[in-house]
Amino acid sequence: MPERFASDAYNPETTKLMGEAFEKAWADFQPRPKNESLARSLMATAIIEAVAAGVVGRDALTRAATVGLMSAIKADPDALNPDR
Repeated sequence: MPERFASDAYNPETTKLMGEAFEKAWADFQPRPKNESLARSLMATAIIEAVAAGVVGRDALTRAATVGLMSAIKADPDALNPDR
């Protein structure tokens, strides 16, 4: 689970939900981007933003993470796009 989630900003249930959504999104994302560190950070940020917007539920947060990373890959394919 990203360290970003481990703070006093979220209650334990929300932190657990965010971590589960992140792990599911990352496990399911294929092929992996070249810059995994940046990709993971972008997914975590997308989850944080979704929670801040009131999104609840592991599936919705997982989708937010996946869509966030896919959007970033489209915006900067040289930094993130999977090797072909």
